[in-house]
Amino acid sequence: MAHLKLHSLARALAVGSGALMLTACSTVSDVWDFATDDSDASLREPTGYYDHTDVQEHVDPLVVPADLATPMTDRTLEVPAVQASDESRTLVGARMDVRPPVVSQVSEMGVEIVNNGEDAIVWFLPYSTFNVTSQDQAWQMLNNALSFLRVPVAESNPMSYAIATGPMDYNSFGEPYDEISSGMEAYRYSQVYKVAVGSSSSGLVGFNVSLVSSSSYTGDGDAMGDYLNPRQRRSFTTGFANSLIKALVMQSKQGEIVPDNVNVFLGRDNNDQDALIVPAPYQSTWNVMRGLLEQYGFTVDEYSISRSSFNVSFEELNAEDYRALGVEPFNLVEGEYIVRLAVSGEQTVITFYDEDDKPLSATTVAAMYPGLSQAIAREFAIYKSDGANYLAKFSEED
Repeated sequence: MAHLKLHSLARALAVGSGALMLTACSTVSDVWDFATDDSDASLREPTGYYDHTDVQEHVDPLVVPADLATPMTDRTLEVPAVQASDESRTLVGARMDVRPPVVSQVSEMGVEIVNNGEDAIVWFLPYSTFNVTSQDQAWQMLNNALSFLRVPVAESNPMSYAIATGPMDYNSFGEPYDEISSGMEAYRYSQVYKVAVGSSSSGLVGFNVSLVSSSSYTGDGDAMGDYLNPRQRRSFTTGFANSLIKALVMQSKQGEIVPDNVNVFLGRDNNDQDALIVPAPYQSTWNVMRGLLEQYGFTVDEYSISRSSFNVSFEELNAEDYRALGVEPFNLVEGEYIVRLAVSGEQTVITFYDEDDKPLSATTVAAMYPGLSQAIAREFAIYKSDGANYLAKFSEED
């Protein structure tokens, strides 16, 4: 009985499979008939768009007008073909000088500096506050500037209005070499300049600055050779001319009005460092500090006009000595310091730094303030009464 049931199931499955096969064959046939019937013959007909088969390659189809065939070439930045010299071949490696050229500093005093080859010419313009209108006046101004900078004069010829300076050390900017330059191990140049006073065809009076000789050294004293290319020589004469003008500007301000009473107060400089604020002109404050420091325990080791700074050593006096001068002790630790002056509107800012060039703390400045502010006020009163004779008392020490 069981055998008959299995046989019937096998036959049923066979019949079912055949039905599925017939259904699949019928579907394929329908698709084939759809593709081959006339119902949609466009699927097999070509479109006829075969124009691309006729395309041919043409030679240079773009026609350039005759006047545009050769484009314009700008040769402004083209490197010129310069023949190397024996001197230029040595200016390589560590000896290469990549300093930017020194430029003339525009002065509000009515002075102009221009280059003439390797020389620098200083012109006193008609609106100059120096009021230099003759060669005699310019000659006097030149001597005053050299004296202010403490530049030695080797030869002087008043008849031809010419001066040759004695050998002196300068930094890379044509400024007298000072302690700050030494501390930075800057290059040192022993140089001699010639300065002649003359006038132009238009009546302007001025100086002509020439570099006579130069021997250069590194900060540690190693010789570097004497050769300077024209650009370097022009930088030095311009820099030395700048130094002359700075000296004249500083001297011209010695006649500034000095307040009757100078009350110093605590404040901050432009670098947000604790400082002393002096309500007095910069030049007057500079002159007072030059006289003050040597009297109140400071020894001026070096000072720089161009950097407005003093390098000093301090040894505190006895309290009685301070009070004998009418001031309180400074309460400052003995050691080496840097004192810098700066202009802040119509006031002068005095900031103290330690030997590592770090500003003193607010506590140290506050402790120093009572005595130092009294000393500044006292010296301003003396400076106002003595006038130009104030600094003469300290000339031997400078």
